[in-house]
Amino acid sequence: MADGFDIHLNEDQARRLKAAAEAAGMEPTVYALQALEDVIGDIGVAGVSEYPAVWVAEDEERWAEYERTGVTIPLDDALRDFHANLERRLAEKA
Repeated sequence: MADGFDIHLNEDQARRLKAAAEAAGMEPTVYALQALEDVIGDIGVAGVSEYPAVWVAEDEERWAEYERTGVTIPLDDALRDFHANLERRLAEKA
């Protein structure tokens, strides 16, 4: 088993990492390690990732709302909102 390894960031990645770390009030290395841990820290047996608690809580809230009201969101509406949010986020990155 490997003891660890180094990851190379290109100039743009390093710049963005530094900016994100500064915005969070952290050192870039600490910020990067925390970000990696947030992603790979939930990996369980056989590489299966557990769902983050916030997702589970949101699912439970939505299910309770459905059981209370019986109201659903049509798939076309949900997909339209999803695509609109995706386009907005991609435009923000550009």
